[in-house]
Amino acid sequence: MLEGSSIAAILTGILALLGALAAAWMSGWNEQRIQARKNRKALARYSVPLLIAAWDLANWFYDILEESNYSPQRCKAYGSQWNSQFTSYLLGQYFAGVHIIREMTQFLAHIRGERAEMLKKLLWKIQDEFISMNYEGRESLEMRWFEGDILAAQEKLTTTCDLDGDGNSVEMRTIGWVEFQQKYARKGSGRESSDLSTLKELFGPYEVEFQRIIYRRFKHLYSTRWKDHDNPQTFKRLQESLADEEILKGLMDEDDCIKNEQQADPNIGIVIPDHRVRRIQHLLSDLVELLDEVSTMKFNRPVRRCKMLIDNKVMASGNTLGLEVRGRAPCDCHSVDCNPKQEDFKHRQLTVSRGWKGRSRRGNLFQPATQTPAQLDESNFRRKITDENSGNQC
Repeated sequence: MLEGSSIAAILTGILALLGALAAAWMSGWNEQRIQARKNRKALARYSVPLLIAAWDLANWFYDILEESNYSPQRCKAYGSQWNSQFTSYLLGQYFAGVHIIREMTQFLAHIRGERAEMLKKLLWKIQDEFISMNYEGRESLEMRWFEGDILAAQEKLTTTCDLDGDGNSVEMRTIGWVEFQQKYARKGSGRESSDLSTLKELFGPYEVEFQRIIYRRFKHLYSTRWKDHDNPQTFKRLQESLADEEILKGLMDEDDCIKNEQQADPNIGIVIPDHRVRRIQHLLSDLVELLDEVSTMKFNRPVRRCKMLIDNKVMASGNTLGLEVRGRAPCDCHSVDCNPKQEDFKHRQLTVSRGWKGRSRRGNLFQPATQTPAQLDESNFRRKITDENSGNQC
């Protein structure tokens, strides 16, 4: 039998081991708790640039997408000078805001709670809306961003700075509109010299696509509602005011596209493929409301939501174009009008996989769970389309 002193020594050793394990666990738990508190403070602080960027972009989209805002006087005032460069800045400002909040909170590490989970999910939904191929007809490519271009925009529109004045430039901020204009067409040097060395080359293909939406909307309005007024964006007028031959060729191709669509279906109107942008506008509205609760700004200025009604939607069916009549474009935003059952699109359901030792873990909320071969080669595909047909994607 063991003597009392031996039993005491064994018990002491066991207790010491348990104490060491408990101390190690408490140390790790305390470290996570400290990091979570630090990241929550960073989230409250660095969500402000994203809140402002989302609000600016959502309102800009609303002004462009909401047809009730249009009038002959307003269209005449804008004419051909609809500033696509400013649209690029607002898009880049949003991408940069997401980049800042991810970097400064280590992808929201250790932050728990309903609002944090909602924020992760909403950021993923907006990201997916930009890159998704779950569309039909012209919507499949119109205003679809390549993931690499989003990352490039994030890097080019953020800069390090010393916000707290401690002498260390470890904070990040979004560049301003004036700085953006200065860099827009300026070539880089050294390692920065590449195919996307200027912001103009990076945003250019998407500006062309966005201008198509506006061009088609003008054509639709002046051919249906305002037949007695002159369209300031007819090809003839733009030919007189624009010197860029590439843009003019793109407009000629766009007119050919419209003619081909109407020849394929004489009952179809001017198709305006803006449903992707409209869904982004609604999700940005959700983001503004959510960040207003997360941040300390108390912005309290919700964004108006554009209408999601469908007039003419092109559906892909082999090589033919069909007309789908439906009351509302599908949308999985937080609005009960658009999404009565508060459901997510099927392709946005986040998969739950099994981690080490059977622990469940979620997929990355900021990137798609899987990438198709088409997505992996999207950059070359988009550049090829742009080079061969001046961006024409009909």
